[in-house]
Amino acid sequence: MEETQNTEEKILAAAEEVFMKAGYDGARMQEIANKAEINKAMLHYYFRSKDKLFEKIFDGKVKHFFPEISEELDKNQTFIRKVDFMIDAYISLIIRFPYIPLFVLNTVNKDNGASFITKLPISLIKKISGEYMAALEKGEVRKVDPFQLVISILSMCAFPFVARPIIMQAGNLTKAEFNQLMEERKAELKRYLRFILVEGESRI
Repeated sequence: MEETQNTEEKILAAAEEVFMKAGYDGARMQEIANKAEINKAMLHYYFRSKDKLFEKIFDGKVKHFFPEISEELDKNQTFIRKVDFMIDAYISLIIRFPYIPLFVLNTVNKDNGASFITKLPISLIKKISGEYMAALEKGEVRKVDPFQLVISILSMCAFPFVARPIIMQAGNLTKAEFNQLMEERKAELKRYLRFILVEGESRI
């Protein structure tokens, strides 16, 4: 039992490294097997496909990331501060694992995508909307469509990673330069959100 667990942990560590280096599409099961120091047959014994292997890694990241966000939403602070935290945390996660947004899009659009959607934090999206409504009642923010707001936050964080090859080519950027651009994007998005939620109405 312990040997099985150790082998699975070695596979997951190797797969995560390969996914980070090559991206989801560029990752090869043989390379993962080599890095885990096992043969490909054993890799397929533990994980039947690259999708299954990535899904396991993704589940681990989701379980770590979204409870952290949920705990932050429960703290007694302004909605703007909560949004700031979400932007920082979400972009930091995708910088580390830039293949996650594209994997989610590809997976949920497959024939069996409905089963995968249930693993995503749909309740968290509703919670953010609820937090916004509470902030609106307190006069902290101006009136916007809360569902549109959540879509905008997630889209503005994730889209550059989906379009990363285009952005890197257009800007003649290295991976390190792209990641630095994404770090800088955190402050940029916070400015956008403040304009939308607080400042925009007074400037129109």
